[in-house]
Amino acid sequence: MIVVVGLPAYVGTADGRGAPGGLAADVAAAAQGRGAQVELVGKVGDDGAGDAVVVALGRAGIGHAALLRDPARPTPVLASISSPAAGSGTGTGTGTDTGEADYEDVAIRLLPEDPSARPSLDAGDVDLALKYLPGARVIVIADALSGAAIATAAEGAAFAGARLVLLLPAGATAPPLPEGATVLEAPADDDGSFGRVVGAFAAGLDAGTEPAAAFASAVESSGWAPTAD
Repeated sequence: MIVVVGLPAYVGTADGRGAPGGLAADVAAAAQGRGAQVELVGKVGDDGAGDAVVVALGRAGIGHAALLRDPARPTPVLASISSPAAGSGTGTGTGTDTGEADYEDVAIRLLPEDPSARPSLDAGDVDLALKYLPGARVIVIADALSGAAIATAAEGAAFAGARLVLLLPAGATAPPLPEGATVLEAPADDDGSFGRVVGAFAAGLDAGTEPAAAFASAVESSGWAPTAD
């Protein structure tokens, strides 16, 4: 079993049902797609968006027995934010002011933008969740957690005899980790393929493949190539 630790967000879909988004959800979906049993340890708000995330995880076959609810903070939402084209002002950029701006830059942004306004996982949350999931063979930490929460996940991995994988944002420094842990840095301009590679890597580890071979296979099968500095 693969346990992915991270904070899913809500993504709107054309059918109105919504879907889970974010790196943790991407990793979980990719690993489940490889035939692995996956549990997502995280937290969402006690709101309609959180309900939609839970239902969507169930539809995708991703376990959510350890997905907690935060009654004080909303479920994060991944939204497309457009910004006016340079030099367009409030017009169309054609020299005729119609009151409409040109929009050319679209960015995916996590809302609320302030991390303190979103649900978070502390060491106690991680400890409780892993006690519910004693059969873990791979634990993937897919979101920024406190040092104490990461240490708790590492202790849980050691107790279960599980492989530990830590995902870091580009440029971040890894905290002290036990020997044998794998640290992967997300590319700064990731288009979503990083989560698929990590999911495939975790599925390989779960199947008993050694880390180097599992990672090489994940990269090859996904067509993803890390960029050398």
